[in-house]
Amino acid sequence: MAPDNILSLGVTITIFIVLLGIRFHVGLALMLSGLVGISIIRSSGTAMSTISGAPYAVAYNYSLVIIPLFILMGVLAVRAGLAQAGFDLASRLLKRLPGGSALSSLAGSGLFAAVTGSSVATVATMARVSTDAIVESGQKSTLAAGVVCAGGTLGVLIPPSIVLVLYGVVTGESIGRLLLSGIGPGLLTILAYAVTIVILATFHKRKRLIDGNKDTILKVKENSVDIIGCLYLFVIFIVSIGTIYMGIATPTEAASFGALTSLIVFFLRVKVSDISSMLKESLSESIGLTSMTFLLIAGASVFTYFLAISGASSALVQSVTASAIPPYMVLILCLLLLLPLGMFLDGISMILVAAPLLHQILTSYGFDGVWLAILIVKVAEMALITPPVGMNIFVYSGTVKEVGISTAFRGVIPFIIADLFVVAIIIFIPGIATFLPEYSGIN
Repeated sequence: MAPDNILSLGVTITIFIVLLGIRFHVGLALMLSGLVGISIIRSSGTAMSTISGAPYAVAYNYSLVIIPLFILMGVLAVRAGLAQAGFDLASRLLKRLPGGSALSSLAGSGLFAAVTGSSVATVATMARVSTDAIVESGQKSTLAAGVVCAGGTLGVLIPPSIVLVLYGVVTGESIGRLLLSGIGPGLLTILAYAVTIVILATFHKRKRLIDGNKDTILKVKENSVDIIGCLYLFVIFIVSIGTIYMGIATPTEAASFGALTSLIVFFLRVKVSDISSMLKESLSESIGLTSMTFLLIAGASVFTYFLAISGASSALVQSVTASAIPPYMVLILCLLLLLPLGMFLDGISMILVAAPLLHQILTSYGFDGVWLAILIVKVAEMALITPPVGMNIFVYSGTVKEVGISTAFRGVIPFIIADLFVVAIIIFIPGIATFLPEYSGIN
């Protein structure tokens, strides 16, 4: 890299960090810092031309149509009470297991994360309700913190996953294959978290008995199970994801089928007197989530363009591939690079900024692109709960003020260990991520 380009890289990254530090929106921080970098290397006219064209370039990409469709599908499903139906069913089925309330909260967090595509938003929404339910059932607040913070990360793998869609857009990997590849690792993560909860709840119960603590455990109010709502939820999943697996529809077509099905279910389940107001609220929420996502994409496109013209991307790729470091060591080092980003960025932002570069480096070693996507997305979400920089922890402590940051960090440690086991299993058994895409035969 030329000395001027190195200087511009340092200035741009410094501006980006400062903007994040003063709580600028990540998309705007990426855009403004990229603007400064492009201005230094080229000219202010080139920088302004890049920014003026970025939103159009983002909206012009046909593959991104899937994002507002998936968001609308999820929001309508929530408004129709389908997420609550799934949560109530989980509560009824899991109530007799150790840590039943925590397992139910895990299911609720996973459903909400899959709808919003944001781990941080899930934590902010579920923190208060889940913590109260878990603590009232006799469990510790550390378990509540761990469940809520870790549960928010489930939505990035379980379809419909906005993060996996964005990964496909920025790297060129097949979106349909990515969505299918997340099912196996997502289920494995749920199992790992569930086992962790059962172990922790069982240990806590035994400790209460040893200590002679005979406090009465409060019973959480049980809701009747909405079987019809659960069936509707299953139908929407089959229509939106099953059609991709069966080769009936492309990902974009499947997303439109899912959104249409969700809209029909919405009309069937919502009272006639409430349809107008709730539909307006649903559309407004969907537009807000879509706008936020597209702002992130536009900002990332400007920042990525700056990295390209500065030579930073190509220089890093060449230096890594020319080194004598073993491929799997490079893989581990690249994954570890994601962890500090969890201090400043959410999962979507990390993927938009880091995925194109890491994907290019690692695929040059011959690694499967779909398998890499699952590992990178998984570790990016791990970064949000990894001490000392986990963003989810700070969001949780800010929402549940009686649970301090140190307590929340202690709560997530068992779930981080579970995540490490999951990542290790995916590395040693790639078929967990690649089996469904390969078996389905989609491109």
